[in-house]
Amino acid sequence: MNAGSYSSEIVPVILAGGSGTRLWPVSRTAFPKHLTELIGSGSMLQQTARRLAALGPLSRLVTVAAAGQAVLVRRQLEEVDRRAATRVILEPCPRNTAAAVALAALDVRAREGREAVLFVCPSDHLILEPDVLMRAVASGAPAAQAGMIVTFGIEPSRPETGYGYIAAGAPLAAFDGSFEVARFVEKPPAAEARRMVEEGGHLWNSGMFLMRADKVLAELGRFEPELLERTRTAFEAAAGGAIDRDAFARVPSMPIDKAVMERCAEIAVVPCDPRWSDVGSWQALWEIMDKDAASNAIQGDVLLENSGGNLVKADGRLVALAGVHDLAVVETGDAVLVADKRDSEAIKTLVGRLAAAGRREADLHTRELRPWGSFTVLRRDAGFMVREVTLDAGAAIGPQRHAGRAEHWTVVRGRARVTVDGTETLLEPGGTRSVRADTEHRLENAGDVPLQLIEVRTGEEVDDV
Repeated sequence: MNAGSYSSEIVPVILAGGSGTRLWPVSRTAFPKHLTELIGSGSMLQQTARRLAALGPLSRLVTVAAAGQAVLVRRQLEEVDRRAATRVILEPCPRNTAAAVALAALDVRAREGREAVLFVCPSDHLILEPDVLMRAVASGAPAAQAGMIVTFGIEPSRPETGYGYIAAGAPLAAFDGSFEVARFVEKPPAAEARRMVEEGGHLWNSGMFLMRADKVLAELGRFEPELLERTRTAFEAAAGGAIDRDAFARVPSMPIDKAVMERCAEIAVVPCDPRWSDVGSWQALWEIMDKDAASNAIQGDVLLENSGGNLVKADGRLVALAGVHDLAVVETGDAVLVADKRDSEAIKTLVGRLAAAGRREADLHTRELRPWGSFTVLRRDAGFMVREVTLDAGAAIGPQRHAGRAEHWTVVRGRARVTVDGTETLLEPGGTRSVRADTEHRLENAGDVPLQLIEVRTGEEVDDV
């Protein structure tokens, strides 16, 4: 059976909520793992969307995302395919994956009918052999269309305590390649993980599911009726893709595994080995990256001497290691992490301390995306800030007025149209313009290529509110 046999009947769904701390400083609260580029081309979200294009036009893709990441998610999806950003459901607050799946199922049922089949997958997993996964999806599609919930189990390569497991039962005679699910196993201790791998018949739980919209909604109604009804209320009160905050905040928070998968009788598992990783730690990333003769995995400008087993990721500066082993050394524009690459809990605790101290490095990068483009903070100190600002073609900022700061712009690339108190000026590269505090102004990209400029802010309110 080829991967396209059932593609026209399958609606891909990406779950793109959440925030990560174990991959700090690359992953931040406002810029989590699925929006970062860790390995390969594009962010984890973009790689997921490209992978799902094998199921058909991305205009059918449904993405459930955090409202606070709406700009980032839409911009990244549009870079893959403009149609991919047309069905984004925005969660105003995190309520875990059961509510997210319910939102997607309600949307798909309303648009495509009760029997439409959803392929639900996380946005932050790496699949190095996507064709293998698509063949598994095609294999599981008949069971899903018949009303079963199909999970995908990854053939384990080692005893892993960080993943949940699925114990596969007998083959399903009516559905080639599918097996009964004997039980789900929580993240096990090391001895239990080793026993299950040696025994065989146990698979890593990938968190990917294939199921009809009406089936998952019926199961939610049976096992968690309050969750379903409150999610339905929030969905029906939605406006412009944004879910009603007050209604959604009352939805119980629960993972879909606990709400449905571990309680459903009509569930199957399709084993596969698409070289999958949830990339949940620097150790996990190191394991799947290419390595040198001393088992170092490196990205960027890195120099090593008498060092082995390290993961080194340099964003903008030379990073040099000498005489050290088994470290994660990660450099970004505003932070450097040096850690035992195996100790993800210590990194999580460290980020918690940063957040408790109100450090912006816990939440934000020096580069931030906006609906009009992006900016990178080059220098910040008391009373001033220097930023590199990029405006997309056709984009503009303002009109606006800031009582607590003045601004000075120097165009580096492109053409800018600056309007200050009604007076318009056209700036070419090298051109400058100053704006006094408490003065109405507007900045516009006057060309058909991105506008790049250096902005110097001075005053008491150099940060945006």
